[in-house]
Amino acid sequence: MSSTARIRLRRDTAANWTAANPVLLAGEVGIETDTRKYKVGDGTLAWSSLSYYIEGVLARGQASKQTSGTIAIAATGTYQSTGFTATFDSSTAYQTTLGTSDTFAIKNTSGATKLFMVQASMDATGGNNHTLGIKLAKNGTPINESECRAFSGSSQQVAKLFCFWMISLAANDEVALFVANISDTTSISFQRGRISAVEVKA
Repeated sequence: MSSTARIRLRRDTAANWTAANPVLLAGEVGIETDTRKYKVGDGTLAWSSLSYYIEGVLARGQASKQTSGTIAIAATGTYQSTGFTATFDSSTAYQTTLGTSDTFAIKNTSGATKLFMVQASMDATGGNNHTLGIKLAKNGTPINESECRAFSGSSQQVAKLFCFWMISLAANDEVALFVANISDTTSISFQRGRISAVEVKA
């Protein structure tokens, strides 16, 4: 004779979980019946201090600079750091921070090696009829496959550049936005730029 066991997980509405604010046992699951979100206890933190499991799976981070600046170019066609400090969006970050070796970068602070989809963009000019480029750089080394180039045209029209690539980052590795003037050593007039990284799950 066979029998089927049934298991019911601890559950309540979001409002009731917040009001009670219990400490879930390590590995204990608590489900919000009205939102279908859930949290997994660690035996220490109260409900309101735990992250939702579905929101805490992917490491992520983003940073941007929305004010103009000048990037001095050391050599024609050579990719280099912007030299700028981006503003890190801590409100949406998880297991990442602003880079420390390069402050226009995202740093993996998860403590583990993770695969990230990284995107970066820049609006800039670099003289009339100049070609500008951007690449992603891992720990200061440009990733050639991520390169994007754009032409600034006459009257110093704005070149709009965008690139992305999947990059494996070990704990404390950084991925940064690097730039180049492909045409000559004219300084780049930076207008705005951003970089973001989101973990890719297998």
